[in-house]
Amino acid sequence: MTSPIDQCVLNFHALLHRSSKLLHEIDDIDWQALAIEFVAPSTPDDKSCTAIDSDERDRSDEESEDENDLFGMLGGYESDQLEDVETAREENLVDDEFEDDDQEDEATLLKRAAAVHSALLMALHAPMDVKTTGEDTIDVFGLITSIIERTNHIKEPSAAAQDDALNQLAIMLSYTLSPSTFDNRPTSFRRSQERWSQVCSTNALLTIQFLLHLLMQSESLLSAKSSALLKGWNTVMLPLLLGNKDSDETHQKIPLLIKNDALRDAVLNLTPSHVAISSPSSDNISKQFTNTCNLCIHAIRDTTTSLNVVARHKKIRVLCQLLIHLFDNIPKLTKGTELDTAALQNRARDAIHHAVRIILHGICYETVHSEGSGQEDDALVHPPMLSIEGLRIITGMLLPKLYPPPSGDSNANKTFTKVTKTAINTADERALELWTEILMLLSPYSTELVDAGLGKRRRCKNWNHAAPLSATAILCVILPVFLDMELPTTVAKNKDNGNPSNWKVDQTRRCRPAMQASVWNLLRGCLGRCDDSPNFTGASRSAECGDGGGRGTSLLSRQTKNGFAADAYSDDGTPEDCPTDQLLRRRSAHCVRLLVEHERERLKRETADKRRKNRGGKKDNAEPPSNEVEFTDVWMKYVLVFEMLEMEIELHLVDQVWPTMKELASHVTCASMKYRNVDDESETDILSRLPCLVWEDIASVLKRVLLSEAPTLRKLGLYRFLRGDSGVYINAPETSRNEDDDEGECQDPNVFMNKPKSKYKIKKDTAGDLTTYQPAPLSIVSVAFVLDAVIVSYDSIIGTKVGTNMQIEEGGQLKSESITPLLSNFLSNYAITLAASDGENTQLGEYINQVLGPRLVRGTKPRSLVTFFRSVATALESISAASLPSAVFEPATLRETIRAMLAEFSSGGAPKSLQDMLKRDLALALQHTTPWKNPDVTLVLQVLALFPPEESIAKSKGETSHKKVSLQQSARVALTAWLQKLGNGNWATTAASACSSAFVLGDLLPFTDFDWIAGVNGPERETGMALCVLATLLGNASETLWPAIFKGLQNNPAVDTLSRSFNKTNRSMILLECGCREGVLSGMGNGDLVADKNQCLLPPPPNIEKILHNSVLFVTSQLTHVSKTLVGVTSKGGSSFSGANRSSEASAVSNHVVVLVGQMAILHQSFPSSVSISLAVNTSLANAVDSITKGTANIVESQILLYAALSCGAEFIGNNRLAQITKTCETILDIDSSSEIGVDVRKDTKQALRSISQYAKWGCVSLLIAILKEKERENDESISSQNIRQLSHRIIQVAREAVESTPVIALSPLFKSVVSSGENIVSLHPAQPSRNNPEDHPFLTSLQATITTLFAILDEENTSSTWVYMLHEICKLIFRPKLLRVEYQMAYANDKRSSMPVLRAFEKVLAMGGTSKPHICKTAVSMISSAWLGENGSNDTGILAIPYRNHIINLLLYKEGKVDESASHQYSYQDTVDGLLPKNTDVSSITRGFVLVFLSKLPSIESISRDVLTDLVHFVIDGLLDIGCAGPAIGKPFITGSEEYARATRSWQALCLLSRFVTEEKAQDIATRIFQAMSNNTHGPVRYFIEVFAIQCTRKYPEVFGRHYIREINRTDLSLQYVSSLMVLGGNIIVGNYSSSFFKNSSEKRIKEVLCGVIPWLSSTQGFSRAIAQQLVHKLIPLVVDVSSSITRDGNCEDSAVIASIYSFLENNGEMSRLRAKQQKFFDSYDVDGACSLDGLLSIPVDEGEEANPLHLVEAIKDCLAEVYSELHDEDAPLWKQMEDISIHDNSAYSPNAGKDDCSFFDETALVNFQRKILPIDALDLSIQSLWDQRLFNAAGKKKQNLIICATLVDKVPNLAGLARTAEIFAAKTLVMPNLLVRKQDDFKTISASANDWVEMEECKEEALLKWIYTKKSQGFTIVGLEQTSSSQCITKFRFPVKTVLLLGKEKEGIPVEYLSAVDQCCEIPQLGIIRSLNVHVTGAIAIWKYTEQMMRKHTG
Repeated sequence: MTSPIDQCVLNFHALLHRSSKLLHEIDDIDWQALAIEFVAPSTPDDKSCTAIDSDERDRSDEESEDENDLFGMLGGYESDQLEDVETAREENLVDDEFEDDDQEDEATLLKRAAAVHSALLMALHAPMDVKTTGEDTIDVFGLITSIIERTNHIKEPSAAAQDDALNQLAIMLSYTLSPSTFDNRPTSFRRSQERWSQVCSTNALLTIQFLLHLLMQSESLLSAKSSALLKGWNTVMLPLLLGNKDSDETHQKIPLLIKNDALRDAVLNLTPSHVAISSPSSDNISKQFTNTCNLCIHAIRDTTTSLNVVARHKKIRVLCQLLIHLFDNIPKLTKGTELDTAALQNRARDAIHHAVRIILHGICYETVHSEGSGQEDDALVHPPMLSIEGLRIITGMLLPKLYPPPSGDSNANKTFTKVTKTAINTADERALELWTEILMLLSPYSTELVDAGLGKRRRCKNWNHAAPLSATAILCVILPVFLDMELPTTVAKNKDNGNPSNWKVDQTRRCRPAMQASVWNLLRGCLGRCDDSPNFTGASRSAECGDGGGRGTSLLSRQTKNGFAADAYSDDGTPEDCPTDQLLRRRSAHCVRLLVEHERERLKRETADKRRKNRGGKKDNAEPPSNEVEFTDVWMKYVLVFEMLEMEIELHLVDQVWPTMKELASHVTCASMKYRNVDDESETDILSRLPCLVWEDIASVLKRVLLSEAPTLRKLGLYRFLRGDSGVYINAPETSRNEDDDEGECQDPNVFMNKPKSKYKIKKDTAGDLTTYQPAPLSIVSVAFVLDAVIVSYDSIIGTKVGTNMQIEEGGQLKSESITPLLSNFLSNYAITLAASDGENTQLGEYINQVLGPRLVRGTKPRSLVTFFRSVATALESISAASLPSAVFEPATLRETIRAMLAEFSSGGAPKSLQDMLKRDLALALQHTTPWKNPDVTLVLQVLALFPPEESIAKSKGETSHKKVSLQQSARVALTAWLQKLGNGNWATTAASACSSAFVLGDLLPFTDFDWIAGVNGPERETGMALCVLATLLGNASETLWPAIFKGLQNNPAVDTLSRSFNKTNRSMILLECGCREGVLSGMGNGDLVADKNQCLLPPPPNIEKILHNSVLFVTSQLTHVSKTLVGVTSKGGSSFSGANRSSEASAVSNHVVVLVGQMAILHQSFPSSVSISLAVNTSLANAVDSITKGTANIVESQILLYAALSCGAEFIGNNRLAQITKTCETILDIDSSSEIGVDVRKDTKQALRSISQYAKWGCVSLLIAILKEKERENDESISSQNIRQLSHRIIQVAREAVESTPVIALSPLFKSVVSSGENIVSLHPAQPSRNNPEDHPFLTSLQATITTLFAILDEENTSSTWVYMLHEICKLIFRPKLLRVEYQMAYANDKRSSMPVLRAFEKVLAMGGTSKPHICKTAVSMISSAWLGENGSNDTGILAIPYRNHIINLLLYKEGKVDESASHQYSYQDTVDGLLPKNTDVSSITRGFVLVFLSKLPSIESISRDVLTDLVHFVIDGLLDIGCAGPAIGKPFITGSEEYARATRSWQALCLLSRFVTEEKAQDIATRIFQAMSNNTHGPVRYFIEVFAIQCTRKYPEVFGRHYIREINRTDLSLQYVSSLMVLGGNIIVGNYSSSFFKNSSEKRIKEVLCGVIPWLSSTQGFSRAIAQQLVHKLIPLVVDVSSSITRDGNCEDSAVIASIYSFLENNGEMSRLRAKQQKFFDSYDVDGACSLDGLLSIPVDEGEEANPLHLVEAIKDCLAEVYSELHDEDAPLWKQMEDISIHDNSAYSPNAGKDDCSFFDETALVNFQRKILPIDALDLSIQSLWDQRLFNAAGKKKQNLIICATLVDKVPNLAGLARTAEIFAAKTLVMPNLLVRKQDDFKTISASANDWVEMEECKEEALLKWIYTKKSQGFTIVGLEQTSSSQCITKFRFPVKTVLLLGKEKEGIPVEYLSAVDQCCEIPQLGIIRSLNVHVTGAIAIWKYTEQMMRKHTG
């Protein structure tokens, strides 16, 4: 007889086989062998497990009843149907839909498997006889426990379970429940790994069902009468879920039911529908239930606090699911028992409540494991074990179950957005504890231990992030239930609430949540959070390329990864790529809405109750308190505005809410004045009403606009705020408002920024009358708002495509207004306001220290920073002038500001001009701040170090300017005033003298060891310069500096660098140098320079001469020691530096040499009459020349000394000076620095030696060549031009070879040498034209070598300022008429284009500039355009431009890119602009403006050279016509702002200027092309220039253009645009100023032809064309007929009489006469000549795309028509119309029920007049949702449809945008587009209404469409084409498949044939009209709706 255990083994083995076969068609696996091999390979073979014989398999278990199926194993099947599993399969007990494994997911498979397993288990005999006694008695619980223990431990079973059969069963069950089984596919399994995982899942489910089946058969369970469900949970499910508690969590594998979600869900669904065991004991059920809850809670606590837990969050989530599952099944557990269901539910709620608190503590608190001695430092603390993700478990699972919504509606959106009056009024213990937890989350951060109710805890370090996130998330869920509860409050709203010790919860003082100030503080603080705003200043501001448009920043739209919405939180509890502040804002807004709505409902109920009582006879005030109603209304408006701006940020929505926002801002002032003495909220946490709005609330709303992702909206909001149109009066208090001021300043400025003549047209606001609202004073605005919103918003648009200019329409005229002066005015007024209203000036001090502080210096653009500094400086000046108290600029802040400014300046982030402005404004600000009482000397010197004396080298670069001098002077004046106020007033004078001496003696700045290799001591030089500036500003420099200088230079200078005297001498030398640079040590007085009576300078006094002598000796000795020291270092061998260090060493040594040479030069410049200096430098020159020519000394040392001597003006002595100079120069050129340095030089100093050698070498050459050139100018007979040319050629040759090896520091002198040599070659070379081979001509060869060398040097230079200077010098050298003529005659005339070095250089410069660096192109074009005109007096002006004609065409179309405001040296072309271009030239047209200037200066057509006319001008005209007449390229839509639009506009503009060069032979071709261009569909500005060009050409050649005009006007197929252009052309040449040209040679026949063409257009549907046609007909008829004839009554009239009657009507009709008179004025004033002039073209206003935007005549005539219509309809409307208008606009006034019982003042719709937006509950991120699930739903929370819209063949942007909008509205899955870049275009964003932010888009080019279609077909989609074919079905009868791809065709052609072959089905839309087809967007929208309609019906059906 088979034992029960053996029978279990046999049965389970058979179950595995049958399950695998039935579910997976697998029957060849020996599961027992696999289990033994995997789990217990050492276990000996036991009894083989044979299959159950057929008789046993066929027997049904008749004893098994439905009530025994405790865990749903029957799956709903009747037992009498289950004779065997095969019968069940034959009877279709398994649905057919499950047969296809390929289409079945794991969840569906397990659901089917559960039913199959139930059938298999029910088909078995009882696996064991539990009633057997004796040895056969089986401990089922022990067996199951042992198996689960083995599964969790993965180890051998215990000794009690060592029975062979039992061991075998345990091995098999453990094998199927092991997670590692899924990853180890056996070799015998031939299928995929995915299929093996499915097999393992079903086997695991079978194992659990088998264990539950064993448990169900246990006699002990039946006899105990306990709950089988709870016993199964506690015995089987929970242990499998939790794993082994005692095992090492680090090495424990994740339990299977934790790892496999689908398997866990399937197990949970095994819950029985009823409990069939007869009357289980109520006590046992209660104990089991409590035990289950306790197990879950303990497991959650352990998982939360344990250090080493795998899959922590997932385990907690599963445990919470178990609790909820248990709670939901309580009614089933208690069915048939005496148990109280409510009691069990209360226990379950307690467990859920504890779980909430445990998880919350695990998120926000650190765990204290041991308190030690009680001190915090002794406590063993671990950080929170849970991340913010755990909040989703609380808000999405536990709280909704613990506190179900009052409405009982499960719909989340309805549940959390609507508050009803059925909320619970009594708070139970759980509610009180939870509310206490929330109040604790509101406390400030501290490290103190707190008693959080579940033990000692400590706030986490991330408290300020985790606490508000947790509190707001919980409030969103529980507030609907807690609104009427009386809940605990905090002890006091103490002013020192930043101290956590003052934060306590008072359980005795209770009130409703809406009356708790701490709750409001949390919500209001979160509403103002904006730290997650986009990084506007970074390069990633792709939104800056255009209007971001659409909705505001959204969790659902921002930060996506691979098409899925990004997870909001990372595992470590910190926000990662997540807008955390956005979550806080939205959650807080939702909570505020709940609170306000509840208060409104409460007031409404109370009012209604009182009114009912009044009707019952009681007299009571039925109206609610006015202040309560006012506050609820205000807060309701606030919520509506905030939600609108948070969810939907669009221009029209901002317009709608702006009046309400102004009203709210006004309420802040009114409420503060009305209720400031009522209910002082600062002393209590309990409020008597809703709190007043404060400025921070208004700021939170304004930030939604000012910090929007859309740059145009930021600009709009900023403009309105700065204009005072946001409810805040922006003027300073002392500036009184004058109501009689200009309309532009006081008129309601509620206009929005937009493009003219488009959707952006500026208009006045008509939304409501706001005259009753008074603006709030400027003092109400907080400093934080100005810094974090206003300044950030402005900085984000400065220097971007959006710009700071607003296009304003005023009085029918467009004008541009910049935001920058408005901002500057606001910042200044704000500072003045703070000074006037703040007695202690704490706010003013904060404001000044923030604006001028390091934060803005580091974080804003330099151009913005200049505005901020200037504004504050101006304000402080006004405050000082008004005698208002100023503020202190904190020394620590100033120190950091200086550090930040120096870092910004050194990085090249700010141009030199902006640097000077910033320093100037900093000085002005310091002047007017409160002076320091105890100044810090070092800080004062740091400030003065920002204003060093000018370097003389700057003047050589031509960088001096009057503006720069003015900035420097004004800064120094301000610094002088600042210094004089420091301390007690005389601090600076005393400090200057003392500090100078202390500096020399080493007391101010300690001495450091001097290192020759380290070079210049930066702090030492800066301090010396600052001291000189200090002495200069105080006006006593000589008295201050000379004593200090004498302390170090009165004795012979020391050579030993380690001696103290050397440091003193060095510092004295610094003071002497800086004093000379300042010019204060070379003037009159105190031993300085003096002059005799002949004004000749006398030598300095002896004491000064001695100082100068010692100075020269000191500098010379240092120059000598530099090279000697380096050579000495090199002799040591080895290398101590590498890479960057060697380069740094070379730079340091070179800079030191530069400083020393500069000191020599400045001494000579300051004391030119000094005998000692002259003697020293001349001697040094002679010795250096002798050493170099003879090679007798250190070459490097000689070069340095020679360069220093030449820099000081040393002269060659003797009669053979030319020979000396030439020989010296040639000798220097022959020096090879590498060979001279030698091979023994150490690597780390070799570069330093070569650097100073090259620097000195090329410095000497540049000065020597300059001396030769100067002598040649003086006509020195010893100087020969031939010698200079030869030497110049030699210099260029050597320089070309030395460029790559020249160090950076030597590039500047090398460049000067080459430029000087090039000038010599150009000016001295005869350069006679030659007809020989130009490639061999020496001049062109030399020119090519010079240009090549210069550009090679330019490529090596890396300093932006020097680079721009070099470029300017190169262009000035090569772009000369002389060189262009030589090139033209030698190379171009001989067709040798490759031998034109200047042309190649010009092309290179243009390539370097491109469109991103316009200043480069401007520099080159400004110079070469002047050179194209040739030399003055030449008779072939313009001929030099012929080789450049293609470039001229491109330059006429050139559009400069936006200049980066922070880029340095962008304005090198400015000197050439002044006086050359018209003053109103737009910055984007400067480059082409130079070309237009050149074309305008060409001679007239009569005087111009024939070659120039034909080869240049006509060539350019033809090229421009080709561009202007061409249509847009494929894929590049011709829209405003596009590249094609810009090219077309600029080409026709240039043609207007060139119209004077149209000749008769060109007229015919041009006429054809002009009329072709007019027939194209183009924009108004382009059409304007076409018409102007046509008018000019028609005036010149009326015969040619008249024929074309007559032919076109008589056509019947003209578009309305074309007709309007023909009418404009006809109006100007027939009735306008230029009619004489047309009628001059016009015959009567031609006039009749024109008349015949115009008369039909009198009936045009276009009013504009009709009006001009009347004008033309009225003008032409008298020229061809006798207008005195009339029509006879008998009807027999002549044709002429009919025509005359038309004239008579037009002449005598009053309306026609008025219209004609007004139109005539337009035509008479139409100045075509002015429009074709240079000034006219470049002075036309531009649109926001920086393209010309002229006022088209069409627009003028339209306004004229409107004006005439208005004049004719001026009478009053009928009475009935007036009454209708009154009833419409004032319906509420006549309502008979108004003000009775309707409580209309509580109506939300009556509060605001704008479109309201609901904040979706999904946006609060309160529930868990997988990434995949998020992808399946759209932004509105609706599930996406399986519809893909393929618009690859659609090429028009409006249609694509409309399809995007339709796809988003109907939740289509994907929209396929030909190019995703189209989403960035403005018209797409406008039409799509932000759909591009929400709908998923995919790109597919047309060439890849066929492959894409077949891919979708392979994925199961049906391709449905919208096309009329022979087999297409009517869409009304067509049935769309669920998975549909809707293929749309092309605009005209439809779907091409090659794609129709791939379409599965076609449908068409029935048409009832005569037009052939619908617009493709309309067609697609109809089909999308039809698909949606069918899917909705299928779903509801």
